[in-house]
Order: sequence, then C-alpha cells, then structure tokens
Amino acid sequence: MLTPAQLKKALKEHFDAELARDVQWICDTVTEDAEYHVIGPHYPDDPVKKKATAQGREAVRQLWINYFKNFSSYAIQCDEKDMFPLAGENNENLIFARVSITATPANDFEGFPAGKPFSYKTGALCSFDDNGKLTMETVFGSLGQVLMDFRRMREFLAESASATKSK
Repeated sequence: MLTPAQLKKALKEHFDAELARDVQWICDTVTEDAEYHVIGPHYPDDPVKKKATAQGREAVRQLWINYFKNFSSYAIQCDEKDMFPLAGENNENLIFARVSITATPANDFEGFPAGKPFSYKTGALCSFDDNGKLTMETVFGSLGQVLMDFRRMREFLAESASATKSK
C-alpha cells in the first residue's frame, strides 16, 4: 500500500507527463491494463453505451495521441493542496484530485474556435498499484467529453426521430 506522499508523487508524475504532452511518458505511468473513464451525459436508452474510454496501455496511448492532435495546447494544473489521498477498501491506493485545465483547440471544436484557449475545472479519482503505476482514472465533468457526449445525444435524438417517422 502506498503512503499518502507516494500517492501524491505518483499522481504528480502522471499529470506532469500529460502536461509535457509526452505520450510515452504517460504510458510509462500506467499499468498494462489501465482504464480511463471519462464521465459525461447520455440518454439511458441510447444503445451506444460507453464503457471505459480507454482500456489498456495502448488504448491510453491512442487516446492521448488523438487528444494532442485535436488540441494544440493542453495545460493541466493540480497542486498538492488539490490532491486528496483516500483510505480505500481492499488496500486500494486511491487519490482524488481537483484539476484545472486550459486547452486550445487545433480546429473548431463543438462551437469553440480554433486557437482560442478555454479553461475548466474537473475532478479525477485515480487508483495506483503498489509500484505507483496508475491502474484506473475516472474523470468527472471533462468539458471536452461533455461536449462530445452532447453531440452524441443530439445524434441519438435525430436517429430516434427518423426511426419513428419511418415506422
């Protein structure tokens, strides 16, 4: 089991790798079977159900490659005062983080113009193995994901309307 200081150090390294836009370094901070979950809105009856946003190190690699392609800058800030190690059941190494992000779309993105940075705050619950490698990250309220999920919700409504009309 990691100490609170070790958990904060492991989380800081993971976030530093994201801030550096270093995909290999990010991958080096996660386990082979790491899971990323990014929680956003959805319709319960939408058959396109989301599971893990990324399952496994290679999926994490692809997630960040795509993110860095879509955002010309992506600055994550999480100071130590915003990191909260939690006493997990079953000897889980859990830590919650309050995170500030400033991202600049490389192209127009869901109504945000290319080149114009936007900022938002989010929260992340992370789990690490005893070696300090991230096993799971669940992000709550990531603006980019919420916007993409809203797009899917509009698509689902359009699909539902056209399916109803064709009956």
